[in-house]
Amino acid sequence: MPRVEIGLTDVRLRMNQSSLLAKPFRFFRVAELETSGVRRGLKRREMSAGGGRKSTAAQAGVPATGPGSEKYQRILDAAVEVIAERGYFRSPVSAIADRAGVADGTIYLYFKSKDDVLRTAIDTTFNRFYKQVEEEFKTLRGPREQLEYIAQVHLESHAVNRSMAILMQTEMRQSAKFIAEFSHHHLVKYIQVVREVIRRGQQEGIFRRDVADGVVAHCMFGAIDELLSSAVFTGRVYDAKATAAQVMDVLLNGITSGKTETR
Repeated sequence: MPRVEIGLTDVRLRMNQSSLLAKPFRFFRVAELETSGVRRGLKRREMSAGGGRKSTAAQAGVPATGPGSEKYQRILDAAVEVIAERGYFRSPVSAIADRAGVADGTIYLYFKSKDDVLRTAIDTTFNRFYKQVEEEFKTLRGPREQLEYIAQVHLESHAVNRSMAILMQTEMRQSAKFIAEFSHHHLVKYIQVVREVIRRGQQEGIFRRDVADGVVAHCMFGAIDELLSSAVFTGRVYDAKATAAQVMDVLLNGITSGKTETR
């Protein structure tokens, strides 16, 4: 019993030194007890009967706690699922915690607020997108093929993580703050990646030089984004690779057949 009281005292001291004073004390109490238990359990699992051997997660380079840990990712995944199902304003932290299988207060050990959880989930998703594109570009050299690949991965996001696609097409657009943050961080980077490919294609004589690369990049994003909206709201299923190639064909070549129109 004295050991528990010391833990609660430490929690109160931390509350006095942080910006989380408004959070109910029961959150921190449960989180403190849970975290202490997790740390003791981790220590036991890391040491085998022979001594010294680490757990499978540790051997794989996965941190036990903090960003990148299994619990951290569970919270992000749960937040995306719950918000996609219930809407942002009808998704309390308690619902996210319940879906993730953690105590309410544990959320605040990893994130400052529900906004922070959502922002981190979006950032994580787009960072994976950029990393995937960057890796593919190491072997995929043609500007047209690169644009088709970007469009394909963008379209595939609906099948890869339907909850995130729903969240991006619905909930995020209802918040001027999140729209501004997304535009400033991710849309700017997306457009920049596409513009660089287009400029290289123009330099190589593949694309017309009299067309602004920024206009083409925004048209490309808008076209793919509209198809994703259709998939979310109507349930339509697209063949990502074939559809991406068709979008880029229309964008780069237009719809003119080459035949002279008769009047």
